[in-house]
Amino acid sequence: MNTKNLNTQELETLRILLNKMADEPKTVVDDQTEAMIFNIIREFDFLKVQTVMEVLKWGWISAENGIPTTLELRQQATKLLRSAIRCRLDEYKDEHWELGIHCSTGGFDATAYCNEDKTKITGLKLQFVVEEWSEDIDGLDR
Repeated sequence: MNTKNLNTQELETLRILLNKMADEPKTVVDDQTEAMIFNIIREFDFLKVQTVMEVLKWGWISAENGIPTTLELRQQATKLLRSAIRCRLDEYKDEHWELGIHCSTGGFDATAYCNEDKTKITGLKLQFVVEEWSEDIDGLDR
């Protein structure tokens, strides 16, 4: 890029943009993380999820025929695991390292865990949640 023809304002704008790009976090997925994703997708029972969705008549707008195929389920789960990784190492890097970061949609809940330096994924979890309930002490009548 030839910067000789840029005026002072344009140079300043370029400097600001380059600094922003340098500050943007870059998620690096290593071979071990790829292996975890592969193993989860290989072992997870997507046929059971599809069966539950059929019984409950639980469809996705994005699914070609309403209720997703096992291929669509696998693709969504993979995207969700990658999103959880990105969120854990980038967007929520300021959260305590022992805290798993969740990304959820369409019944799936993907969780990513990292090392103390927050530079490497140490664990991934994928669930398909049909129902959940929780309580805390603040919600109880006294």
